[in-house]
Amino acid sequence: MSKTLYRIYRPQKFSDVLGQDTIVKTLQNAITQNRIGHAYLFTGPRGTGKTTVARLFATAVNTQKRKGFEPVSKDVAKRLADGKSMDVIEIDAASNTGVEDIRKLKETIGVTPTEAKYKIYIIDEVHMLSTAAFNALLKTLEEPPEHVIFILATTEIHKVPKTILSRCQRFDFARFSIDDIIKKLTIIAKKEKVKIAPEALEMIAIAADGGMRDAESILAQIFALEDKDITVEEVAQILGTTTTAEVSALLEAFTNKDIASAMTTINSVVHSGYNMEAFIRSIIEKLRILLFLSLNTTDNDIRNLISIPKSEIDALQKLADQLTPQEIIMMIEECVTALQKTKNTTIVQLPIEVASVNICGTKIVTTTNTTEQKPQNKSTKEASEMKQSQAKSQSTKKSDKLATTALDQSSTEIHPQSKESLTTWKQCIDEIDEKNKSVSKLLTQCEVQIIQDKTITICTTFSFYKDKIMQAENRAMIEKVLRTKFDMPMKIDVIVQDKEKNDSSELLSYAKQLMGSTVTE
Repeated sequence: MSKTLYRIYRPQKFSDVLGQDTIVKTLQNAITQNRIGHAYLFTGPRGTGKTTVARLFATAVNTQKRKGFEPVSKDVAKRLADGKSMDVIEIDAASNTGVEDIRKLKETIGVTPTEAKYKIYIIDEVHMLSTAAFNALLKTLEEPPEHVIFILATTEIHKVPKTILSRCQRFDFARFSIDDIIKKLTIIAKKEKVKIAPEALEMIAIAADGGMRDAESILAQIFALEDKDITVEEVAQILGTTTTAEVSALLEAFTNKDIASAMTTINSVVHSGYNMEAFIRSIIEKLRILLFLSLNTTDNDIRNLISIPKSEIDALQKLADQLTPQEIIMMIEECVTALQKTKNTTIVQLPIEVASVNICGTKIVTTTNTTEQKPQNKSTKEASEMKQSQAKSQSTKKSDKLATTALDQSSTEIHPQSKESLTTWKQCIDEIDEKNKSVSKLLTQCEVQIIQDKTITICTTFSFYKDKIMQAENRAMIEKVLRTKFDMPMKIDVIVQDKEKNDSSELLSYAKQLMGSTVTE
């Protein structure tokens, strides 16, 4: 039986390991300096190299030269590297969960290694052990014989008892970056003498969701086509995902507020049989890149967060030049909501269609109540800066004058909000938090200006806050809570305050928080 790709191309030495540089360096230093622990805990998502690194460590700790240590012979070293040594014992905790299995393990621990210096026990998926099994392991883990090293691996660290955690050196394995996955897949394709389009490799890397083993399994499935020149279309068909063309088309429709083109693109994706969740995830990933490009197009730190070919970055830069960070964050929020709703709907395209309507139909409100768009490109932007500055200065003065007049005319009707009203408002936010945490968070960032005439007017410096709060379903939910708490019909109103500030860092922080648990979901 032939081996799978991830077994054939499993790293054979520490230098072959990608994406886990800090962990590898720490383990190598521990061996070199004779600071070898008796128990290690490797945790992280599936396919991130936990078992692979455990095997490499088991080999290195017995074969690497260091002061006061005589490495094993070449024959023993080869058996260790090939996984054929009796001194490296791998146990699948998912199949050996009971206390009796651990007791059998303890009986063998006292037996000295047959050919190596250390006997290594690698317990995979250790979180699957029963409570009794963990208790049986505890004492041995704390004080094992000098010739024994335990390496525990888990994908669910929260299920491992704290008593076990406290007795191990913990290493957290991160998901692989898209660049690292593409690099490894490129090496494999070259060795297998298969030509595959760079964009196709990127699609595989995104679909793998940070797991190298998943990426290699997908590549093996594609190799089964027996095609020596694999195209993007073939990969898209196997993955059930879309190509860059569909994603780019929808992003352009969002940018141009072209609802007809957006609906046409979504309809094309549906009829092509592509996976809608994967399509929306691709949209969100590209919007994330647009956000970074719109915040700072020259900062290398921002560029380092983007792991796609330069040609694609240049294409996205053209879209980013036409959008503000606030607009992009609003698009991200709508698409994240669509992704969440797609899992529980009978019409898979409906959530992204609704999101498209909201995106294409939303105007960015400024303090002058006019719609502004970023210039089409950098040269146009520089050419129009002077005119925009003059227009903004004139319109601001006009707005200030109108606002002052309006306040003077209604001064007899304005009453400062009482402490009781503010307390009730805070109670409203608490109740809204139970219904929609993202909306309640936005409300807490706004300042109450006036409570009068059965209307609560709040103020924000971000126009996209207003857009989100005043969306029909959010506004209805807020006003329903207000009516209950104030015991009378109440309305919500949001004004955008003109406040000169460099808010790029705040927007970036907000976007990262928004994206943190969504794209890797």
